[in-house]
Amino acid sequence: MKKLSAVLMCMVAFLWAAPANAQFKWGLEGGVNLSKASIKGDGGLFDASNRTGWFVGPKVQMTMPVIGLGIDASLLYSQKYMKMDFSGEVDGENVNGSTPNKSMPYVEIPINLRYNFGFSSLVGVYLATGPQYNWYLGSRNLKYAGESIGSLERSTFSWNVGAGVTLLSHLQVGVTYNIAMGETGKLGGVGDVIKEFDVKNNTWQVRLAYLF
Repeated sequence: MKKLSAVLMCMVAFLWAAPANAQFKWGLEGGVNLSKASIKGDGGLFDASNRTGWFVGPKVQMTMPVIGLGIDASLLYSQKYMKMDFSGEVDGENVNGSTPNKSMPYVEIPINLRYNFGFSSLVGVYLATGPQYNWYLGSRNLKYAGESIGSLERSTFSWNVGAGVTLLSHLQVGVTYNIAMGETGKLGGVGDVIKEFDVKNNTWQVRLAYLF
């Protein structure tokens, strides 16, 4: 929360300094999530496969004319999924299996600093980067065969890096990589494995927005 507050203060200062003729637009954004969890220190016991989800929500954008610098922010409902495959030895016995497909609904607030440059009045390119705060809405428990093997964090902080194109000054198509800045959750292992392993869930996003 402290990290997000500091970034928000910088963003507010940027908006305060924006000229009166700054261009404001609003619209709707949606797209596809491709998520994969990375698991630290598990010795190869766990493996998370790529899972596909989606997101949608309203978006606002402010751009300063001439220099092309601006800010955008969205309020998104994002549906992600997680599935763990594990194989290895526990107490001398082989363990192989998969967790059920875990539904992971979030409310996400990405706030990005943007740089826009156009090749013509019809086509432009943008680069964007900034923080994202995520609130998890679902059940936090991760289960296998009816037993709890870990839990998900209620809120997380991440960072976006992305690029895309703007068509006809209204339609935007882009790709974003969302990098988890802390743990998405923790795993407690399988069977008699007691040690906890940190889980980070990074996401590729293909996004489409229309701004009025």
